[in-house]
Amino acid sequence: MKTKEERKQRKAERKRKPHFVRHSFGMAFGVIFLGAAIVIPQITMPFNGMLQGFMGDMDIDITEKKTQDILNQGKDLSMDIEREGAVLLKNENETLPLAKDVNKVNVFGWASTQWLGGGSGSGQIISTDETILTALKNYGIEYNEELEKMYQDFCGEREYKNALSSWPKDFSRLYEPDINDGESYTEELLQNAKDYSDTAIVVIGRPTGESNDNPQKQYKINKKDGEVVVDDTRTSLDLSTEEEALLTYAGANFEHVIVVLNTGNVMTLGQIETIDGIDACLLAGYTGQYAASVLPEILWGDVNPSGHTADTWAYDFNTAASYANAGENGVGSYSNGKGLYPYNGTSNGNLGEEFQYDQVSYEDYAEGIYVGYKWYETADAEGYWNQVENDHGKGYEGVVQYPFGYGLSYTTFDWELKDHSVEIAKDGSVSATVKVTNTGDKAGKDVVEFYYTAPYEKGGIEKSEVELGDYAKTKLLGPGESEEVVVTVSAEDMASYDAYDNNKNGFAGYELDEGTYTFSIRTDSHTVKNQFNIDLKDNIQYQEDGTTGNTVSNKFTGADAVDGVSLDGSESESGIIYLTRSDFAGTYPKENTKTREMAENVKKLNLYTDEMANDWIDENDEPITTGAKNNLKVEENGKLTELGIELGSDYDDPKWEDVLDQLTIKEMQTAVNYAYVNTGAFESVGKPIALDFDGPNQVGSFTQGMNASGTGFANATVLAQTWNKDLAFNQGLQMGQEGAAFGYGGLYGPSVNIHRSPLNGRNYEYFSEDSILSGLMSGNEVKGVMSAGMYVYIKHFICNDGESGIYRDSVYLWMPEQALREVYLKPFRILVEDYGATGLMTSYNRIGAVWAGGSEALLTGILRDEWGFKGTVVTDFSDHAEYMNGGQMLRAGGDIWMNMMSPINGETESASYQKALRETAKHIIYTYLNARVTNMNYAEKTGNTDILRPTITKQTNLVQKIVKVLYVLAAVLILWMAYALWKDVKKRKILKAEGYYEKKKQEKLAKKKK
Repeated sequence: MKTKEERKQRKAERKRKPHFVRHSFGMAFGVIFLGAAIVIPQITMPFNGMLQGFMGDMDIDITEKKTQDILNQGKDLSMDIEREGAVLLKNENETLPLAKDVNKVNVFGWASTQWLGGGSGSGQIISTDETILTALKNYGIEYNEELEKMYQDFCGEREYKNALSSWPKDFSRLYEPDINDGESYTEELLQNAKDYSDTAIVVIGRPTGESNDNPQKQYKINKKDGEVVVDDTRTSLDLSTEEEALLTYAGANFEHVIVVLNTGNVMTLGQIETIDGIDACLLAGYTGQYAASVLPEILWGDVNPSGHTADTWAYDFNTAASYANAGENGVGSYSNGKGLYPYNGTSNGNLGEEFQYDQVSYEDYAEGIYVGYKWYETADAEGYWNQVENDHGKGYEGVVQYPFGYGLSYTTFDWELKDHSVEIAKDGSVSATVKVTNTGDKAGKDVVEFYYTAPYEKGGIEKSEVELGDYAKTKLLGPGESEEVVVTVSAEDMASYDAYDNNKNGFAGYELDEGTYTFSIRTDSHTVKNQFNIDLKDNIQYQEDGTTGNTVSNKFTGADAVDGVSLDGSESESGIIYLTRSDFAGTYPKENTKTREMAENVKKLNLYTDEMANDWIDENDEPITTGAKNNLKVEENGKLTELGIELGSDYDDPKWEDVLDQLTIKEMQTAVNYAYVNTGAFESVGKPIALDFDGPNQVGSFTQGMNASGTGFANATVLAQTWNKDLAFNQGLQMGQEGAAFGYGGLYGPSVNIHRSPLNGRNYEYFSEDSILSGLMSGNEVKGVMSAGMYVYIKHFICNDGESGIYRDSVYLWMPEQALREVYLKPFRILVEDYGATGLMTSYNRIGAVWAGGSEALLTGILRDEWGFKGTVVTDFSDHAEYMNGGQMLRAGGDIWMNMMSPINGETESASYQKALRETAKHIIYTYLNARVTNMNYAEKTGNTDILRPTITKQTNLVQKIVKVLYVLAAVLILWMAYALWKDVKKRKILKAEGYYEKKKQEKLAKKKK
């Protein structure tokens, strides 16, 4: 063992010696850290947007107090929307409003303990801070807590809460104990309830969500710890036998019975009309984060309900012309689809990797234009309901419970038609002035609905008996107070689309037939208050779009089909029989046949091929200029430059060319390829990366990450039920302010697909069954969002009107071009042409034979060539890149691919590809700049500088932080090791001079000899 002195000597000797190897390793580690710091940003560049969204950190030029003030405004606004969006469906004997001395109530229904603020999926909200029970308590109303405990003991919560990762039969389960079995509802509990209060509120709730259409049978649990019971005689949106029994009991045992509907979908509610003792029914919808708190205000009369339905509520879903081809039962499969996508081994990760698709599916929009009230009112006009007679009434009255646009009030109104137009001109419009007077004893608001009826000839252009043209909501009118409102519809908006020249005048396109047009003022789609006629002597044709002046022509029909296969299936052996007004009885859609063969011309387009991509190349295209040093910036230090303001104001400004010349291929490709929750950076011209959020009802709800979330609003249908354009604008403005305050640049939403069927699991996220109501409400919301400086990607272009179970990402949809244009495209056209929308999101489904996101007919033919759209088109989430082909998207007229992992498919070397990249880059930059310019213009117009978008002064993500740490570590290690190596050199010189190395050499030789 060495002595202390020997150890000391050895340590001193080590200190004198150089350590080249050790220090070289340290230097190597420093170089490795440096290399990692350089390489990691290159690897993670595609994910910068996602990383910023989920692991980001930013400094925003806004105080915490200002942010909190904005959020407080959002809370107040969300409650105002519910106050005007809740619909009073029934009110017998003026049961509502309840008397102020009614301060104790029984709240029945398991759903009362599981209040729904929103649906499931991208339209969800993060939390429901207020439920009907907490709202009652906060309002000062006591409720029977013994009932609450019984329901919680029966089942504490829903087992399946996420529609994206569950099957419809699980997610859509109904929970309600059977009141007749004496197990949960004991005699003592029921007697206590009668002793507690003579007023009963019965809550009926229905969860719905993305990827799940509502099942056409009921899966329910009616006993504590019981098994799932299946009732295949009722859909999940019908009342269950347990709910029906509960209503029967309540009606027989309580003086006042009020039903509250917590649903995002239309239901069938015939029992509330036929069961004795049901006094009132209030449609609350999904109330968002806070707005359940206003329900007691409505029930006790502090607020007079003024909501009107955004859909037709029928007694039986079977009476809808779309029913046979909607929901799970409406999806058919191709018998020869094996080996085609998705019947080629593709799995669905949301439902477990073990699941394999086992069919290629289709859905026929065989009802054509006859969706919602357009079907029910037209069928009534044609006498289709004449043979109906049941407990609810005869004819139409026995079919429709609550028409589209229906809603009751606590007061009454009188309407007087004061003035109206007397002619129809091609470039003109038809208006009516209506004086609305409150003739009751309570203050209230009313909705004036303006419809038109076009002349129809049997065998001619398909036309609905009535169509909504416009609407207006009054201010709050006190008793005896009046207001004049003006409603207007343009002649072009009334034009029907004749794809087949059905009226035999040699023209295919939008046109107005000659004849008598009836314009009616209605309280709902069925109830006329006043009307007037205008005769049109000559047919009017619209060969050009009235807004853009661009030529309008068939894009999806027959030989004119841009995508190669006619959308109506007429050239692909589909055998679809479309509903026609000339023979409703003979063409009414029957139950889906479930299977047919796919034609060869459709098979060829199943997936996008390299050959298709190469055919797109134009040899005459010249290579683009990239990387020019023009020193032009559109933004500096978080503020738009003068150039940025100019370009954001004018898409056609010639200065664009010099700006685009500066872009590099790499930054264009990155922006196009990796667009999940971000709109890419173009550092060469100063455009930073911008974060986008998915969640049309709440800022940051679906892609929250580390960023804060905003106000949870009621679902879009509730907003539509307000019939209040100003409230829609205010919600958009509010969401835009909240998004800007949290550092977001854009919003995935709103969603304006059509309530084609009540079964659609995403109806809660959409506005209405009607194109005009959807278009005008969403248009005002979009205008509000952009006024706050955020762009929008409006969903889903086009026809994501059903989730079609597990097959939604590739389902073939077939319909006439007239239906596509008049029903499904119309709200998007309104948004683009009338409200300046600059962003759209495409849908998962196919439109005919081609994926909507890769349809040249849709994205170029209609959107850009007809409507003059100048903004950005993003795909929906590309979780099946084989099918949602990014190369196909780019070539069809789309812009950015919502993807995280892989670049777009297809050829990327040609001048044609570069040209498309350049055009897409322009769309992206313009969309970003235009939203900020719109914000500046709105602030100037209103004089409200507080609305100006706050500046982001710093923007980093976790990877950027790690890279900074690596740079520091590399610098420290390299400098330290360089210093150590320098000292090693000096030590070596000293030791050499002292003869140390010669001495060691001699010692080694001596040792070797020994």
